[in-house]
Order: sequence, then structure tokens, then C-alpha cells
Amino acid sequence: MVETRRPLRLILTGAVILGMVAGCAPVSSPSPAATPATVPKSEAKSSPPTPVLQPLTPTPKASAGQPKYGGSVTRIRENYPDMLDPHFSRGAAWWGDVLAPLYNGLFALDEKMEIVPDLVEKWEQPSDTVYVLRLRQGVKFHDSPTMKGHELTAEDVKFNIQRMGTNDPKFFRRWQFQLVSSVEIVDKYTVRITLKEPTAPFMDFLALPMTYMVGREAVEKFGDLNREEAGTGPFYLKSWTEKISYKLARNPNYFVKGVPYLDEVNVIVVPDSATRLAAFRAGRADYLMVSNTDFESLKKTNARITSSSVPRNQVFLVFHPEKKPFDDQRVRQAFSLAVDRQAIIDVVMDGEAELTSPIFGAAASWRLPIEELKRLYKPDTGKAKQLLAEAGFPNGLSLEIKVSSRRTECVDALAVVANQLKQVGITVKQQPLEHTTLIAHRAGGDYTAILHVGTPALEVGERVTQYWRARGEYRIEDKQVADLLEQQMRAVDTAKRRQLLNQFERVMIEKAYAVFLFGYGERLARQPHVKGPPEPSFLSQHLVAYQWIDK
Repeated sequence: MVETRRPLRLILTGAVILGMVAGCAPVSSPSPAATPATVPKSEAKSSPPTPVLQPLTPTPKASAGQPKYGGSVTRIRENYPDMLDPHFSRGAAWWGDVLAPLYNGLFALDEKMEIVPDLVEKWEQPSDTVYVLRLRQGVKFHDSPTMKGHELTAEDVKFNIQRMGTNDPKFFRRWQFQLVSSVEIVDKYTVRITLKEPTAPFMDFLALPMTYMVGREAVEKFGDLNREEAGTGPFYLKSWTEKISYKLARNPNYFVKGVPYLDEVNVIVVPDSATRLAAFRAGRADYLMVSNTDFESLKKTNARITSSSVPRNQVFLVFHPEKKPFDDQRVRQAFSLAVDRQAIIDVVMDGEAELTSPIFGAAASWRLPIEELKRLYKPDTGKAKQLLAEAGFPNGLSLEIKVSSRRTECVDALAVVANQLKQVGITVKQQPLEHTTLIAHRAGGDYTAILHVGTPALEVGERVTQYWRARGEYRIEDKQVADLLEQQMRAVDTAKRRQLLNQFERVMIEKAYAVFLFGYGERLARQPHVKGPPEPSFLSQHLVAYQWIDK
């Protein structure tokens, strides 16, 4: 039997912007919400039958009170979402704020970070390579001049899957859909997807925010959706001001009856962290992503604010494997042996972080045990000096490491790393870059070494494959690594897949293509008058549709 319900592993001045951040509008009297329809039992004839996933319809807890209609909320964030096309997305930092309320996927993640149907009503998997998806009927795109509220059908699904699997490099995760050999339209609301070979995480790929269904007509008209949205989500884009704000309005034709409860969601860009904290503390923002330390500070002035935990980010130092001196494994190993990771955690994060491996974030439950990581990461400066001498650097070496100037945890970590490397004769010069410039340098291979943050992975193989596959994000060409990643993708048996992934981690740590420093968490804080299901991760989808204001 196919396991279908499993946990996932997910510029203006400050003064001007503070004046823009508005409080919540008054809330109207409560109205009874219609109960969303449940998913019917599967009609699949294959044996054994596929279990039916439950739909994404969170039920408010009794203690939360009766949902109320009306009002608006303000979400405040540090950077500007530079596109509205989910298929071009390279990062995860703004899905929950902007794209998630606008779009739906075939599947989604509920508040427990488990896969649930979204646009799919029911499905079956008659073999390891075939997925038959039956769509909800009556789902309509937003009533824009381009989409005109037309109904989502199997033709739209076929268009999206083929679009995402194109060879065009701007479709960053195209490899996930180049695994598809065919998409057949069975009838108006049913598609059959056939893969080239068994792919363990394919269901997870269909639940990723980067695979939201977009409107075909809008793509054909505009070429991309960088400045247009064409979704079916609980909110539509009412207006936006570039690099400043977005205003999302309630979709009255949303297919889940009775939601959303809110009239509007405002997303305000505030680059300065102190200004963001001040706005939230003063009640001019309803949600704010904060560090654990900042959350504790906020609690001192407002004990009633709530929060949900966000999967851990990862700070790591990565080397360009084709450039000297890092084309020599001994040099990479020397760097790893010279670094005391626990000391970095204690100094930079006040102990509020943990050892990490190539597997991190929401997928961390798959990683090697912490005790094994402690053994593999034990510092040895004597061995580091020996390896440098064997590699032709008996007197040490000097190099430049690029780092995001916006990421204080990275800048601070690199300062400690540089001091540790000095003990084995390695001199480091920091090159701080604006964050988007750093990402461009990384994408173009314009670096010798970079220290930066990896964002949480939804599915255990998704991030490691993105980063470390042959000619992937970090350009390594290692047959052993490539073979292990390929095998884990095909391992539909969970125990076998875990074994392969753990072996991949050991190889990566041994060959030191990167020095994994630490993982850390953040919190999504919200004001006490915001009710409804929590958002355990910024990768959670559509949950704002089930939230309301109670003042």
C-alpha cells in the first residue's frame, strides 16, 4: 500500500515605512462559516486501494472561539518578493506571505506539515511510476481581465507540468519534472502522470510551493508571471507598490466554502530589523518572523503574543570544487578539521543552535545522529596542518570568502571561523556582499568560497539533490555522491532510502565539499488578536485563509 499521509521533514527609511504600516481594521460580527466538503472515498479499482488524503480544511479548536469575518492583517517582512511566478522561484523566503495566499497546488501541507489534497480531490497510484489524479470540480482562477475566472481542468495541469519540466534554465527545479515521461488527459478533470522510473519523493514535489498551478492564458499573454498573478488561491492580488508593499483581497469565489475569513492581507517590506521589531511591538504589524532571542524580548513587553516554530536554517561554508585550492580534497579536509563548530555555536548563537549535516531543516529527522556528528566533526589542528603541508601549503595560505552582509549570523560566524583557521596558517579576508549580489555570484560560480544560509527543505531529498547533484547548485562532480543521490531517489522503501541518505552524508563530510557549521530556528510571532491555526513554518500553505481577527 502506498503511504500517502506522512510527515514532511518543510527602500524607504524606517520612519516612512513605520508610518505606512497600518493597524487592523475593525472586525464585523461573526457569521457562520459553511463547513467545507470532505473528500469522498476513493473510487479507484486498483488493488490495494490508495488511502484517501484528507483535504486542507483546518478545524478551529474550541478554545480559539468562533471564527469572525472581516478585517485585515499586516505581515511585515525584510525583503521584497521580486516575482509572482512560482515556477521561477529559487528560494523559500516569501511563499507564505505572498504566493501561498494567491495560488494552489495539486497537493499542499497542512498545519502538521503533512501532505494533503489541494486541487486534487482523490488519487491513486496503480504502479510505482503511475499517478492518476482526479481534480476538484468548480475550481476557478481569479476573475482578472486575463483569466476571467475560467475553470481549472486537466488541460491546465498538463500545461503546468510540461512547463515546469522544460529545458529553460530559468525553471530552477525543472529536473523534478523532467522525470515525467507523459501526462495524459483521461477526462476533463482527470490526468494520468507516468514517470520514467520510480521516484520516491514525487508526491512531495507535487506539494512544493514551487509547483503551484498557474493560469495558462496569463502565461501565454505575458510570457511569465513576474508582474502578474494567475492563481486560484483564497486571496487575489489587489494592488502592489514595487519594493514596498502588496495588498491581497479576499477571493469571493474560493472553492473551499466559508473561507477566507479576512477581507485583506497586507504585506509590507521593512529591510531594517530594528524597525520591524518596533512596528510589531507597537501593534502596527500582526505577524513577524523573529529569532528565538527577539521573540523572548517581545514577550517581555507583550506576554500574550504567540508564535509557531519554523524549521531550522543552516549556516555552512561551501567551496568551489573546480578552483584552487579547493580542487584538492586535502585542503577541504584541513578546513573542516580546523573548525570548532560547537565553539561557533556558543559564541555566535549563545548556544541556541545545533550541529547539522547536509540534511537539515524540516527534513532533519532523517539525518545522522548527533553523537555521530560530534565524532565526525571533532577538531584536529595538527592533522589540519599536516594535510595542508601534503597539499603543498606548508606555510599556510590566504583566500577570500564571500558572505551576505544582510545575514548577521553569517558575518559573525565567518569572523569566528577566520580566527580558528588562523591557528593552522590560513588567513581569511571577508568580502561582504549585498544578499542578491551574493546569490548572483553563487549562481554564476563567481566565488572560491562562500559562507551563507541554506533555507529549510520540505522533502528530505529535495535540498540535498538541488545542492549536491552532478552539476547542481554547487557544481560538484563526484560519481559516488551522484550515485547515492540517484539511488535514494528511486528507493521507495523508507528504511533503504534512509540508509542511502546517511551514507551520502558520511561521504559528503569525509570529502568536505562544504563545512556544515550549525542549524538554528526562527519563530513566526503573531499578535494575540489573530486567531485560528498556527503556521508552524513559512512553508505552510493557505493557513491564513483559516485565520481571523478577534479584538
